[in-house]
Order: sequence, then structure tokens, then C-alpha cells
Amino acid sequence: MKHLIGLTALLLTATTPVWANGGAANAAPHYTIAQIFARPGLTGYAPEQVQWSPNGQYLSYLLRHGPRGRANLYLVDVARGTRSLLLSSRQLAGAAAPAWTIKNQIKRERITRYGVKSYRWSPKGNAIFFLSHNQVYLYTLASRRITQITHQPGAKRNPRLSANERWVSYLTHGMLHYVAVSGGPIHRVAARRKNVLNGELDWVYTEELNLRSAYAWSPDSRYVAFLQFDERPVHTFPIVNYLDGQPRVYEQKYPAAGMPNPIVRLGVRDVATGKTVWMNMAGTPDTYLVRFGWLAKGDRVYGEVLNRAQTRLQLLTADPRTGAARTLLTQSDPDWVDVHGGPYYLNDGRFIWGNEQDGWYHLYLYAADGRLIRRLTSGAYNVLALDGVQEKRGELFFSRYTHGPLNTQLYRVSLHGGQAVPVTQRPGTHAIDMAPNGMAYVDTYSSAVTPPSVTLVNLMNAHRTVIQRAARLPYRFQKPRFLTIPAADGHTRLYARLTLPPHFDPHRKYPVIMYQYGGPDVPPTARDAWRGAFFLFDQLLARRGFVLFATDNRAATYFSHRAQAQVKFHLGTLALADQLAAVKWLKQQPWVNPRRIGIWGWSFGGYMTTYALTHAPGVWRAGIAVAPVTRWQDYDSIYTERYMGTPAENPQGYAESSSVAAAGHLADPLLLVAGTGDDNVHWQNTLQFIQALINADKPYRLLVYPNKTHGISGPAARTHLFSAMERFWQQELQ
Repeated sequence: MKHLIGLTALLLTATTPVWANGGAANAAPHYTIAQIFARPGLTGYAPEQVQWSPNGQYLSYLLRHGPRGRANLYLVDVARGTRSLLLSSRQLAGAAAPAWTIKNQIKRERITRYGVKSYRWSPKGNAIFFLSHNQVYLYTLASRRITQITHQPGAKRNPRLSANERWVSYLTHGMLHYVAVSGGPIHRVAARRKNVLNGELDWVYTEELNLRSAYAWSPDSRYVAFLQFDERPVHTFPIVNYLDGQPRVYEQKYPAAGMPNPIVRLGVRDVATGKTVWMNMAGTPDTYLVRFGWLAKGDRVYGEVLNRAQTRLQLLTADPRTGAARTLLTQSDPDWVDVHGGPYYLNDGRFIWGNEQDGWYHLYLYAADGRLIRRLTSGAYNVLALDGVQEKRGELFFSRYTHGPLNTQLYRVSLHGGQAVPVTQRPGTHAIDMAPNGMAYVDTYSSAVTPPSVTLVNLMNAHRTVIQRAARLPYRFQKPRFLTIPAADGHTRLYARLTLPPHFDPHRKYPVIMYQYGGPDVPPTARDAWRGAFFLFDQLLARRGFVLFATDNRAATYFSHRAQAQVKFHLGTLALADQLAAVKWLKQQPWVNPRRIGIWGWSFGGYMTTYALTHAPGVWRAGIAVAPVTRWQDYDSIYTERYMGTPAENPQGYAESSSVAAAGHLADPLLLVAGTGDDNVHWQNTLQFIQALINADKPYRLLVYPNKTHGISGPAARTHLFSAMERFWQQELQ
């Protein structure tokens, strides 16, 4: 009773509307769904591809303009805090074109989803190189001249320059090539074989291991290390484009749970001799080579090797001349080892590496031979990222959550040991991009009702340069409230986000829309951060008289690894238990209509919607599942086996976690949404669930988006989808 009285007092103060970034009281009355998703959106264009020069002297970024979304490239002098136009969209040509102009939906989503860059700094920091119309161009800062440095025909991807800038490398048709910048013969790093990638990432490593490049030049430019993916054992999944006059099939190599993986090994090409040596690490169907790179001196290459069960991670180094390898460190865990960033090597050979040996992910300093020197971070929190190191000052910078998951702040700690101290203070979310020399950082800040602002902070003189201010939106917003509720175990507190309708009356009863994700190792749903289009859509629903609610479960990233490991072998069970606890809490609130509570989610959240409605029928009034996994046998090997093992090892767990197997229990209205071009959660998942519903004589509703991928992107598709969602909630909950 005491808690309910306190909550009512909180809600009575939560009805005052707020304006984004302190907007004036003459706020516009509303906006439309179409305006949310029209380009460039209500908040306008934001800086893209923010990058540092190698010495940290300059910051560069793209900023789009006009209805066509062409991009100019800007340069910021860190010491002076001045900004100038470096290259116009006309000079950048094809490199300035927005991703939405790419017709191939799968290629378009991969560029946006994985942050593929269209320009880079040269290793010496005196030039910018970029890819335009399938050729690589170099812009020299001193001469202000643009020079074409490749002339070979064919599409190119992921261009790089060697450290001495004598060589330019690029990918074509799954093969890494390199050629002298001055011209000459083109070299391949390995022999060409069908369904074997050399220097190019496959889909599952990009999606599940967060790798963004499959090759790296050595610091002395003598070698180029690269991953080889032998995809010949991997099953092919067909993705059909039915919109063309003659349907076309894209054959995706997709290793599903328990099925053959690509065989991955690390090769090193000696550009002087033209010889490729294979490192003695990984290279079997039961191992993953999850990270690789060069030691600071460039005399050895390192690799992180993970077993297929994902319970043992080894850090090895190898001699690029012979391939002989030795193991420096091994991490083991009975449930799974999370893969984070690779080791951060200092100039003297020492390195920083993280692990979860005490149940929380923390950073440790090691000697060059793998001997532990000291622990650098400690406490009941997880380090989210090692943002940078300032070696001269002996300081390390990292990000972590504070106040549960609500705030994300930057901290610093001495490499010699000691207490970590906060660098950022303002409540909200600080996304940090630190200069290579650790002397400055870019702070992309936002809060629940404040769109992102971008600021360059010079740590040497504390000078702040505003790159872009937060957009000032003239709309009345209902500020989300953050609170904690009990989990299913009765004592763990879960953070939750609550948004109330304007002119909220605690004596009325309101319908509630619950959003959830439910999967492990993702950012929490209850964060003081700008949520973009999802926030703006929630605000429209609040204006329609809905209460918006979201909470996580005990596997959220702000809990310890041991707590997260409760999901092992039983995806769905823990998340559903905590969502049921959340529903119970909601139904105890006097202002909630207990018969009008809906649930929805996307991807894993879509899975959780189908799982909740089939494993707890009658609890929710209705649900929307967008791009849902419906049986884990259909999803990829790395993600699924990390938490579930293989289907052969855990048949009962796979059966219990299946929405398809429980389809006959569905008793509530369900709207299924899927794109037929989804290369992440295949359309197969939705079709298999539908067939099970048909077999059980269960009604369903379906929205199909032809050729659309996992994000169902684009103004027309998003406007159509969210308009349909709004109508569904009005029909089912009001």
C-alpha cells in the first residue's frame, strides 16, 4: 500500500507536458506518422561517420542537406575548435550519396545497420580517401587536390591504405586485392575458390560478433592479415524477389543452429615476397576466430579463438613469418564467454583486456607475456566500452551505466590503479567517441525528451566545441517516468519506463501498451535516452489515450553475468516470467484497465510477443510481433547456441522455447509483421508459425512487406506499418 501511495503521488506530478530542449509554450498541437518517417525526419539530418585523424588533431564528419540528402564533409581543428568545409557533395560524388538510393534492400540495410564508412583518413593523417563510382580517390589536405588512385574495373568495398601509404587494398567479389598507389600489377592474397571469402566478412560474423573488417595492415606495411571464410559447408538459404517480372533468388549462406559453420582461419600475406602464411589458430568447424589484429610493434599478429560451445576464449599471438602461435590467456565460463573488444595494446607491449571472472565485465592490465599486472576497474557494474587510453598521462577511459541503466557516463581511471572517477556528469546518455591519442572525445548526448547533440570536448583545456545542437521540436511531449518494479522472484528490482496520456486522471482506467525486447546482452529498454521514431510514435499513442510501459528482465545488461546466465538453455522462460510480473504490477494500479493491456516487440521482442501469447494465453488482450523468431532452430548458430546449445544437445529447451510448437494455445488477437527479404530473421519463421496456427484453426492477422529486410525501412513502409499498428491498438484496446 505504501508503494502504491508513493506511485500515485509520482503520477500526479507526471502529467505536466514538456517540450524537447526547452521549447516554448506555443507548442504545435501534433504531428503525423508520415512526418515521423519522412526524410530527414522531425529532428533533421545529424552528423554521420564521425572520424578522428590518426593523430587526434582533426575531427571529420558528413552532414547531409537538401531533399536529395547529399553530404558535405566537414573538418574540425581540435586545438582551435574551428570548423571548415573540407569536401563538398559535388567533390565527393558517389561517396556522398545516401544509403536509401541503393535499390538492393539487403545491401542497403547492411550499410546502415553495420555503419559501413564511405570515407577514411589516411594512416599518416594528411589525406582523406573515399570510394566513389567503384574507384578510390585521395584528397590531400595540403594541396587540396583529389587524385584517383585505383583504375581497375569492378565494384570495390572496404578500401584501406597501408601504413606507409604505398599500397591501396580493397575487396572485389569476396577477395582481398592490393595494388601500389603509384600503379602496377594487382595482387590477390589467396587463390580464388567458389564460396571461399578472403578478407571479406560473412553474414554471421558481422551480425553476431560485431566485426566490421576482415583484414588489417601491419604497422610496418610489410604484411596484411586477413580472415578466410570457407563457406562451402554452410547451407544456403534462398531469399526470393517476387516484385520483378521474373523472380530472382538471392542465395544467402546462413549457418542455422546446430548446422555447419564456415571454417575460418587467419592468413598473413607478405607483400614483399607475395607469400601467404596461415596462422596456427582456429581453422576448424568447431572454432570461431572472433578478433584479430597486430601488436603495437607489428612483429606479431594476435587472434581470439572461441570454441563453438562459446565456453572457452583463448588469446593467442603468432609469428607472421611461420604461423607458429602461442597462447597468452584463456577465459572459461560454464555458461558462455561474452565477446567484447579485442586486447588494447600499449606501446610498451602491455595490453588491456576484459573479462567477467568476478561476475561483472571489468578491465585488467597484462604484461606482454600474459601475466596479470593489476585490475583496473571494479564494482557491481559492467564496463560497456573501453573508450580510449592516454598513455602519457597513464589514464584509461571507459563507459558504464549509472543509476541502474538510466544514465550512461564516461569515467577515467589510472593505469597505475585507483578509484575510477566520472568525466561526464549530466544525467542522460553520453555516447563517447574518443580520439586515438586520448586527448579529446566526441560526446553524443541525449535524454528521454532531448534529441541528440554532438559536442567535441578537448581534455587538455576543457574547451567544448558544439558540432550540432539538439533539435528544438515545437511539440508537447509527455516526459517518460522511470521507476522500479518487482521481478518474478519477488525481490529483484526491474527498471521500467512509463508514459502517461496528457491530462492524466488517476481516477480513470486507461489501456496499456507494453513494449519489450527480452533478449540478453542488448541495451535496456528503460534508459534516459532519445529513442527517435519510437519515442515520437509513443507520444502519438499517449495523445490517443494510451499508457505506454516497458521493462526489461533479469538478463538485461545492467545485471551481472551470473544473473544473465539464468537464460541458459531456456530462452523465453525468464523473460516471460518477468513480463508476467510486470502485468501483475500494472493490474494492481487503480488507473489501469486490466482487460485492455497489449504487448508488442520487434525481432527478439517479436519472438517474445508470440511466446507470451502462446505460453500465457488470456493475460494480454492483444499483441503485435514484428520480424519474430518463432523457433530457434531457424536462427543463426552463433547467437542461438550461445544461449541454447545446439538442438541435438538441448531438444527439450528448443521445444519449450518454440512459439510454433505452442501455436495451438493462442487465444488473443495477434498481428504478425514480416519482410520477405529479411536476411536476419527469415520470413520462414513467420510462415512456419502461420502454418501451425492454420493446423490449430487459430485466426491471425498478417502484414507482409515485399523485399523488405529486418528493419522494414523506408518512409512508405514505416508509415504504412506504424499506421496499421495504431489502428490495431485502437481496435483491440479501446
